[in-house]
Amino acid sequence: MNYDFLTRIRTGITLYAKKKTSNLLDGDFRSIFRGRSLDFDDLREYSYGDNVRDIDWKASSKTGKMLIRRYIAERKHNILLIGDSGHKMIADTDGGAHKEELAVMALGTIAWLANRHGDDFALLMNRGEGLDYSFFKSGEVHFERIVRRYETSIGKDTKRHLGELLTYVAENFRRRMLVFIVTDMDGETGITDTLLQQLTVNSDVMIISISDAYLTDTGSNTLAYDIEKKNYEAEFLQHSRSLAQLERRERKERHDRIVELCKQYDVGYTMIRKEDELIDRIVDMIEEHKGIPQ
Repeated sequence: MNYDFLTRIRTGITLYAKKKTSNLLDGDFRSIFRGRSLDFDDLREYSYGDNVRDIDWKASSKTGKMLIRRYIAERKHNILLIGDSGHKMIADTDGGAHKEELAVMALGTIAWLANRHGDDFALLMNRGEGLDYSFFKSGEVHFERIVRRYETSIGKDTKRHLGELLTYVAENFRRRMLVFIVTDMDGETGITDTLLQQLTVNSDVMIISISDAYLTDTGSNTLAYDIEKKNYEAEFLQHSRSLAQLERRERKERHDRIVELCKQYDVGYTMIRKEDELIDRIVDMIEEHKGIPQ
C-alpha cells in the first residue's frame, strides 16, 4: 500500500477546508432522506427553503439568530463508492497525470469527506472475474481499507465492464444512497439512459470521470503506448491530421452524450485531468448538485 495517497488526501482536503466549507455533505440531497426522523441531533442557522415548522423559537430568542432543529435523517447518508478498475486505469490522462493516482485520490477524497461527516460508506468494484463489495461502515480504519482495496484492484485484469456494476446496483440495492462513480471515458460508455433512470429513483448519483490521453499529437519525442496490447502505436498514425480531427470529434460526441444524460437525470458530473484540479472539481460538483451558489 502506498500510504502517500492517504497523506495527500488528508492534507489536500484539510488545506482546502480552510478556504471552503467542510460540511459539504450536510443537509438533504435531492432524493435522499425526504421528510424527518424523530431523532433530534442539533441546531443550525435557518437558510432559505427550510421548513418554518422546524424553527426553534426559544433557542432563536436566546441567540438572536433564527435557528432550526436538525434531525439525524437530515445529516446521515449511506454513501456507495463505485470504483472502475482494470488495466485501462493505469494509463495517463490528457493532462499528463497517471489515471491510477487520480482515481484513487478521487475515491479517497469522497471517502474522507464521508468519514469526517460520520456517514457510512461502502466500496463496490470489479476484481478479477467477480465483484468486490465492502459493507457500509465508518471510521478511520474502514477509510484506509477502502482506499487500499481500490488501489490494489487497479491494473488487474477484470472481466466485467462498469455497466455490469451499475446494473448490479440498480437490481440489488434498495436503500437510499449517495452514489459516487469513479470511472473514465471507456467506463462512461456503460452508463446508459436506462441505468441512470433506475439508479436515480432512490439515490443521488455523481460521476467523477478521469480523462484519457490522446492517441494523436502526443509530442515529437513520445509515442502512445497501448496498455492492453502492450505495444507502441504506429508513429504515422499519431501524427495524422485527419485521424486527430476524427479523434477529437468522437471524444466531443462522447462527452456531450454523458453530460446531456447527467443533466436529464439530475446527476452530478465532473472530469479530472490532473491532480491540482481534483479537489476543486469534486467540491464544485457536490455544491452544484446541492444547489449551493458558486
